Amino acid sequence: MIKKQSVTGRIVVGKLIGLVIGIFCLAVLPTFGFPVVSYFGLGTIIMFMMMGVMIGFVGQYDQHPLFDFKMSWPLRGAAVGFGFMLMYVLLSYNDISVVMQSSVVSWMGLESPFWALLDGVVIGMIMGYVETKFAGEGEDLPLK
Repeated sequence: MIKKQSVTGRIVVGKLIGLVIGIFCLAVLPTFGFPVVSYFGLGTIIMFMMMGVMIGFVGQYDQHPLFDFKMSWPLRGAAVGFGFMLMYVLLSYNDISVVMQSSVVSWMGLESPFWALLDGVVIGMIMGYVETKFAGEGEDLPLK
């Protein structure tokens, strides 16, 4: 556990979690007919790492600056995860359609690529929890 709480610690933890999730997705891509080394796989890793970074930065705000309500880690993580996954689905709709229509996923009845938004919410909440647990939250976080 990180003894000193900081924004930098949140960012490092978020990047590591994003890298692990991205590498897992990259390892699973051949199951869906994609090559291991592809732009889709590289984009997946980068997207999850940037999601972790953004959740790390947003962790400075435990109070919404405009609407003045408390933003806990589940709300921050879910909102950022939803936003990043929405961007990801819209930019790579055809590739995610192939994944969702494969026999590995389609047996669950989830054939629309927009079901991946739920994955983004869950992954964002996991990132938010781990970052808050190890590196703190709130406006008192130092930038070191």
